[in-house]
Amino acid sequence: FPRLKEFILNQDWNDPKSQLQQCCLTLRTEGKEPDIPLYKTLQTVGPSHARTYTVAVYFKGERIGCGKGPSIQQAEMGAAMDALEKYNFPQMAHQKRFIERKYRQELKEMRWEREHQEKEPDETEDIKK
Repeated sequence: FPRLKEFILNQDWNDPKSQLQQCCLTLRTEGKEPDIPLYKTLQTVGPSHARTYTVAVYFKGERIGCGKGPSIQQAEMGAAMDALEKYNFPQMAHQKRFIERKYRQELKEMRWEREHQEKEPDETEDIKK
């Protein structure tokens, strides 16, 4: 479990669709039903064994991202990544800064340890030569 803490702090466990949904939920209006991202398949191309799907994601009626993939799920993931890159979700940047500030030293130490663990096999091979 040496990378578990870094995995959690970097939110690598959180796939793009989940991140997008969290971002959209934080923008909800008090007392109203929360707006969630809606995915719509725009196009299906190719034979049944080699299809390519194009999916768009909408938030509050606005198209915020688009993605393609060999399955609807992968196309939705691509659309969510596109939306996260293009749409301004200020809480994502705030959350990242907060985590980096709070755990800066721990993250530095974890990265340093990982870099040195990756270098050790190279140094061992150099010694053998």
